[in-house]
Amino acid sequence: MTPRTRELLLPDGPAALAVAAFAVVDIAFRLDDSARYGPTAALVASTLAATLVLALRRVAPLATALTVAAALAGPMLAVPLTFTLWGGFLPMLIAAYSVARHAGRAHACLGAAAIAAAVVIVMLRNPDAGTAGNVPFAAVPLVIVLAAGRVLRARARSHSDDRARARRLEAERAEAVGAALAEERSRIARELHDIIAHCVSVMVVQAGAAEDLLDRDPAKARAPLHSVQETGRQAVGELHRMLGLLRGEGARLALTPQPGTADLAELTGHMAAIGLPVELTVEGPERPLPPGVDLAVYRIVQEALTNALKHAAPTTAHVVLRYDERSVRVSVHDTGRAGPRAGTDPDRLGHGLLGMRERVGLYGGTLATGRTGDGGFAVTASLPLEAAP
Repeated sequence: MTPRTRELLLPDGPAALAVAAFAVVDIAFRLDDSARYGPTAALVASTLAATLVLALRRVAPLATALTVAAALAGPMLAVPLTFTLWGGFLPMLIAAYSVARHAGRAHACLGAAAIAAAVVIVMLRNPDAGTAGNVPFAAVPLVIVLAAGRVLRARARSHSDDRARARRLEAERAEAVGAALAEERSRIARELHDIIAHCVSVMVVQAGAAEDLLDRDPAKARAPLHSVQETGRQAVGELHRMLGLLRGEGARLALTPQPGTADLAELTGHMAAIGLPVELTVEGPERPLPPGVDLAVYRIVQEALTNALKHAAPTTAHVVLRYDERSVRVSVHDTGRAGPRAGTDPDRLGHGLLGMRERVGLYGGTLATGRTGDGGFAVTASLPLEAAP
C-alpha cells in the first residue's frame, strides 16, 4: 500500500465503518420506520456491501459507485428488499458525489449512470419507494451531489494548476537568477583581466627598462620605477574596487565612473609616457554612446595597446575611432616586428582576444584581428548602436 493510498483510507475507512454500523442498527431497530421486504440476511449483506465499500471512495471512485449500485439494485432484481435511508440512499449519495469529485469525466458519467440505474430499479421493485412523491426526493439530492462534486473537482484542479504554475515560475526565477549571477561573475572576471593584465604588463615593461638603465644611467631609472609604483597603486585600487563588488560592498564604496571613449586620450597619453607612442584619431561627429558600448570600446583599445606593449618590438601604434549614424568602429594598428604573439594562431587565442570577442559579441558587433602587411598587428571592432542595450 502506497503512502498516498494509506493517507486516503485513513479517514474514509473509519467513516465507512461508522455508516455500516449505523445502517445495521437502523435495520435492527427500524429507526426510519421503513416497511420490511425480503429476507433480513439478504438485506444486511446488501447493506454491508454498499456501506463498507465507501472506504475506497477516493482510492477507486468508479469501482465504489459500481459496487454500491450492484449491491443495492442487484438483489432487488431477484426479490424486493427493504430500502433504508442510512443503508441504501445515503451510500448512493456518497458514491455519486465521490465519483463526480474524484474521477475523470468518462468515469464520472459511467458511475453516475450506474447510480441512476440503481435508483430506478429500486423504485420499480420496492413498493414503498416507487411512488411519484419519491421521484424528486431521490432525483434532486443526486443531481446536487453530482454537480457539487464536479464543481469542487474543477476548483481543485484549478488550484493545482496554479500551484504548479507557481512552482514553475519559481524554478524559472531561480534559473534566471543563476544565469544573471554567472553572467555577472563572467563580467567581473573580464574586468579583472583587462585591468590587472594591463597594469602588470606595464609594470613588467617599465621594470625591464629600469633594469637596463641602472648600469648606464641610474638617474634616468627613476622615471620607469616611479611609473611602476603608480601603475601598481592603480592596480591595487582597481582590484580593491572589484573585490568590493564581489563582497556586496558596492553601495558603500566611493566608486569612480567606468572608463569610456572620453578617457582614450588619457590612456594613449599614459601608454606614450611608458614607451609606446600612440596616435589617436577620431573620425566623424562624436556622440554619447550607451554605457556598455562605451566601456567595451575603451577595454578593446586598452587590451590591444597592452598586447602591443608586451608582444611587439619598439613600435608605434595608431588608434582610429570612427563614428557613423549606425555604429562605432575602433581600430588599433601597431607596427611591431613579426614574431610570436598571443592570438595570432586561431588555436592559441589568448584570454585578452577572447575577452574582446565576448564584449563585441555581447552587443552584436564584429571583431577582426590579424597581422598586417607591414609586419604589425591590427585589431578592428565594429559595434552597432541600435543593438546596444
